[in-house]
Amino acid sequence: MNVTHKIHCRIAFFVWAAVGLGLFAAGSFFFFRGAAENSLFFNITGGVLALVIGFVKGNFVLRKVACRNLDRINGLPTHSSIFATFSVKNWLLVLLMIVIGRTIRLFGTPDSMIGVIYLAVGLALGSGSRFYLTVAPQK
Repeated sequence: MNVTHKIHCRIAFFVWAAVGLGLFAAGSFFFFRGAAENSLFFNITGGVLALVIGFVKGNFVLRKVACRNLDRINGLPTHSSIFATFSVKNWLLVLLMIVIGRTIRLFGTPDSMIGVIYLAVGLALGSGSRFYLTVAPQK
């Protein structure tokens, strides 16, 4: 199925936003499940840290990633395969992130720490996803 650049951008937005929302939900589950084991100070500090890191990463790091991907999308033919929305390099990065997430859980990382990490990454992806809608494709 061939789609336009505008559809590629919408697909990228929905993928990033959906994954971000899923990670944020999972992070909330892990964070609150582990909250009873920690002090109030740790819980507040961890929550604030997750929000700050997620905001900074989403607005500065993932903005650049989205812009590079938008440039790549704009370089595609006017109608290109739906599977060209993300490059092979992007999919390899997704695979790496999944492996890292599974590894930290495998090594017995406390739930509250997993929650902080997932909350930060989920917020970053969610906030970074908006750049796919705010930067209009050329074609």
